[in-house]
Amino acid sequence: MTEIDALLQFKSHVEQDQTGILRSWITDVDPCTWAGITCNGDRHVQSISLDGRGLSGFLEFFWMSALPFLEQLDLSHNGFAGNLSTMVPGSCNSLRTFNLAGNQLSCSLPASFLSVCSRMATLNLSGNAITGSIPASYLSSSCGSLAELDLAGNKLSGELPPDMGSCTSLVVLKLAQNSLHGRLPSGLCSNCSSSDCVTTPRLLSLDLSKNNISGNIPDDLFSNCADIISVDLSSNSIVGSLPSSLTACKSLITLNFTDNKLSSELPEFLAEMKSIQNLHMASNNFTGSIPSILISSLCSTLQDLDLSNNKLSGPLPMTFNSCQSLQSLRLERNRFSGDFPTTIFSPLQELETIRMAFNAFTGPVPTELMNCSNLRIIDFGGNELTGFVAPDFCATPPSFNGNRNYVLEQLLLPNNNLSGHVPPSLSNCTQLIILNLSFNRLSGHIPVELSHLQKLERISLWYNQLTGNIPWQIGKLFSLRSLILNNNMLTGQIPASLGDCTNLEWLNLNSNHLNGPIPRELGRLQKLTLLELGNNSLTGTIPDELGNCSQLLWLDLNTNYLTGSIPTAIGRISSSSLAKPVLPGHKLAFLRNVQSLSADKGFGMGFMVDYTGITPEAIYSASFIAGHIRPTVYASNVLYENSENRTIQYLDVSFNQLSGSIPAQMGTWISLIVVGLSHNKLTGKLPLSFSNLSALNLLDISYNQLEGSLSVLSTDNQLAAIDVSNNNFTGEISGHLSTFPAASFANNSQLCGVPLGTCGPLSTHADCPYATTCSARNHLNLLSMTNSIVLAVLVTLLSVCAIVIWTGFTIKNRNKKKENVLLNKLQQSSCDGSSSWNFSGEREPLSINVATFQRPLRKLTFSQLLEATNGFSRDSLVGIGGFGEVYKAQLKDGTVIAIKKLLQFSFQGDREFMAEMETLGKIKHRNLVPLLGYCKVGEERLLVYEYMHGGSLYELLHGNGQGNERLSWDKRKQIAKGAARGLAFLHHNCIPHIIHRDMKSSNVLLDENLEARVSDFGMARLISALDTHLSVSTLSGTPGYVPPEYYQSFRCTTKGDIYSFGVILLELVTGKRSTDKDEFGDNNLVGWVKLHVARHDILELLDPALRGMGAEYEMVKYLDIACKCLDDVPSHRPTMLQVIGMFKEPESEQQNSSSSQEQ
Repeated sequence: MTEIDALLQFKSHVEQDQTGILRSWITDVDPCTWAGITCNGDRHVQSISLDGRGLSGFLEFFWMSALPFLEQLDLSHNGFAGNLSTMVPGSCNSLRTFNLAGNQLSCSLPASFLSVCSRMATLNLSGNAITGSIPASYLSSSCGSLAELDLAGNKLSGELPPDMGSCTSLVVLKLAQNSLHGRLPSGLCSNCSSSDCVTTPRLLSLDLSKNNISGNIPDDLFSNCADIISVDLSSNSIVGSLPSSLTACKSLITLNFTDNKLSSELPEFLAEMKSIQNLHMASNNFTGSIPSILISSLCSTLQDLDLSNNKLSGPLPMTFNSCQSLQSLRLERNRFSGDFPTTIFSPLQELETIRMAFNAFTGPVPTELMNCSNLRIIDFGGNELTGFVAPDFCATPPSFNGNRNYVLEQLLLPNNNLSGHVPPSLSNCTQLIILNLSFNRLSGHIPVELSHLQKLERISLWYNQLTGNIPWQIGKLFSLRSLILNNNMLTGQIPASLGDCTNLEWLNLNSNHLNGPIPRELGRLQKLTLLELGNNSLTGTIPDELGNCSQLLWLDLNTNYLTGSIPTAIGRISSSSLAKPVLPGHKLAFLRNVQSLSADKGFGMGFMVDYTGITPEAIYSASFIAGHIRPTVYASNVLYENSENRTIQYLDVSFNQLSGSIPAQMGTWISLIVVGLSHNKLTGKLPLSFSNLSALNLLDISYNQLEGSLSVLSTDNQLAAIDVSNNNFTGEISGHLSTFPAASFANNSQLCGVPLGTCGPLSTHADCPYATTCSARNHLNLLSMTNSIVLAVLVTLLSVCAIVIWTGFTIKNRNKKKENVLLNKLQQSSCDGSSSWNFSGEREPLSINVATFQRPLRKLTFSQLLEATNGFSRDSLVGIGGFGEVYKAQLKDGTVIAIKKLLQFSFQGDREFMAEMETLGKIKHRNLVPLLGYCKVGEERLLVYEYMHGGSLYELLHGNGQGNERLSWDKRKQIAKGAARGLAFLHHNCIPHIIHRDMKSSNVLLDENLEARVSDFGMARLISALDTHLSVSTLSGTPGYVPPEYYQSFRCTTKGDIYSFGVILLELVTGKRSTDKDEFGDNNLVGWVKLHVARHDILELLDPALRGMGAEYEMVKYLDIACKCLDDVPSHRPTMLQVIGMFKEPESEQQNSSSSQEQ
């Protein structure tokens, strides 16, 4: 085979040539002139370089044996798959550079590769999907001439070779972004001894980041690394402290241990690394102060210091003033305190970034930092700075090395205690992109001069005391993407010129004193996503032009004086407009009004705010919070799926003067989640198209003049809260609407059915406590029937009256002493803080009967419950959960029951409580914990359940360290299947369907045979029915189990339960808790598993207690089922019935495999 034949054979394997680079490869032309080919002086092919040419196909390398002079093969950044084992002896004798980075290789690394290609100096296979472990020959003395090895970004697993430091020629080693695990081997740089260091190369660069390397760092790891210049071990699970052998790294420039679990104080011996330029130790658990000697010793070379997100404290060392080369300083999210020492940083002319957010710094705004001529980012959010933002801030600067302009791009001072005015001199910072002074006490006007900042993209000045008009000149900021001015005291009209800010995505002017109409010019804002103008004094109509805002997802106009009808064009979004994240760079918090579902004037359903740089404590303590709202914090950007049918999601126009009917087009806005139309003058019937609103979660249409039936709301939607009170609705309440509290339907005179009175001729005023009247016909029927039976009733009463009185006195005297003892015991439990009981309104609490659903418990009283729990003593307390306390009780007949004492509530809700109980009491399934009975005693509500002797799954898996031994894989499978059957019954067999909302391992109880029983189903709905001031977020899960979409909406769905069930499966497979600070840091079990799955490090996820027992195959299958349940897109998750079907597949496969082996 000639060289031309070899090259053409390679070409024959290329299936796609997007750029046409191989068109010149034809037989009648000298191959040395072919594109990508370089020849040596003897006209032999020396190099093939086809990087990034859009080539794809399946590569085999036999053809290379006909290219004996080939030294370089570069096929990087194409789409090749292939098999490296086809590199046979003689095929690469001269090859020194082999680069297939950024392709689609999915093979393993052949152990003989480097012995076949013995002259190989550079091997780059990064960015592929190579699997398996790293052969020891690649990093041992058998590595030949290898100098650079780059295997980053693959799916490699296994441990690092123990003698990885013995490759004498290795200079660069990159193994980042794989699934390597285990401990770091000793003697990383042992390829050079003191006798041969002059002639032998030594390791210069090491990158093992983004793996799962664990354990302590060996003390001698860096002992022989005098020449190493870069070490990156970030994003692993390394624990312990830094090794003192780092002092041997005299040439080290970059050291990165970010995102590990290192602890202890920062060691002073780091000061001996005199060449360090980039020191990154963020996101660990370092404590104590920053040693002064460390800074003074390193500052001559230090350029980038990142110690953020640790537990460092104390003042900053004054020795920072010697860091003349420092460019970036990140100390945010620590515990530093005291006045910020601005004078030690102002001389640092190279400083570009200083981030000090979320500490406890005090003192004035560090204005002197503006002397740093290259400073681009100042971030002091979430501190305790006081005083004014100096009037000369950004004053006309002196000449800085010929540069007469500030380069400041971000000024971030939110969530401090700043006062005074926003300085007009900020206009001199002409490069400013982000200005955030929110959550302070600034006053005065918004400076007109801000309009000079043509690069400004984000202005956030919310929750201050700003007054005056919004300058119309703001409309000149054509780059502006967000204008956040809510919760100030601004007056005047909304400038029509804002319609010229065509890049505007978020406009928040809520809670000011603005008046006049909503400018029609806002309809020109094609990128507008959030428009919040609530709690002002706006007049006129809602402009039809807002329908031109083709990306509008959130419209809040509550509490104004708007008139006219609801425009029909505002709800639909163009399908091509949601391909990217919404509001990048912002963190959001939705502050929901939870005084009641019916919107509270001035707050509506709630409002969205800019959470960037704000602490949770600041939100909770804000003056606008008290008594009105309960924050639900979004920790990241809100993302919306791209969909052809995507529509507006949030609409609140409550507390206005809107009239007319609800437009039928609103029923086509199928993405609506929250709708607030209360306190208007709307008339007519609910559109039939409302039955299409399957995503609807919160609906408030109270205080209008609406009429007709509610049947359109009884269809398959996701309503979690509803208020239709104070209208003229008629007919029967049906479907899942009957599970909402009666207050949701109050003052609709012709409305009936559960939870109101019964429908038909026997309905009574007592049946309709929230209705203004019952029908006259029903009243007459009742009167007639009463006259017919009154005589018989009186005779019966007189006959038994004497017996009842005599018996009552006898029993009362007999039991009075015993009752006093029991009540005293219960009162004592309230006094000593062990529990709290409220019997207001009950003169004889002990005699109250327990309503039961099973015959053996028919005659059960509160007195018996009290006796069976020894006065609800601490000894009988077996658990405390999100919904109340659980006690174990043994009745006189030996029956063991569990009694759940619910949280005390601020609303009565008697009818709602009984309605919910009667519904839950009818639900029976072998994998559900049955509700046996209930009772109400004063303000207390008690639920009686069958006692589960096996405890909870959480206790067995994680409780005392012995659970894993008890739970074999077969038992875990049994539990998973049982819990799945119970949850499937709730989702598919109950009418209406029941969403659990708090599925977790502690709610999977086990009987004496370890059969799983799902508990607390219906609790979230019961609590929301009883206590309407709780937010949906309070009732939708436990951290670690909550699906991501719950943080972006108010929808509690069956798909959310399935996500939570997926977490339980992970617990069964891995044996780990859903959240564990020591194990996962700021991550959780789901994130930890997904990280390992992405790296194809599957076996490491399996519970070590079960490895080696032959269950690995099924465990991996169950892990795969869990990952399907945990899909970020709810619609991609299976149903519970599908999950049950999936459980059968591993068993069927193994049965088939066994049958095949027998045959």
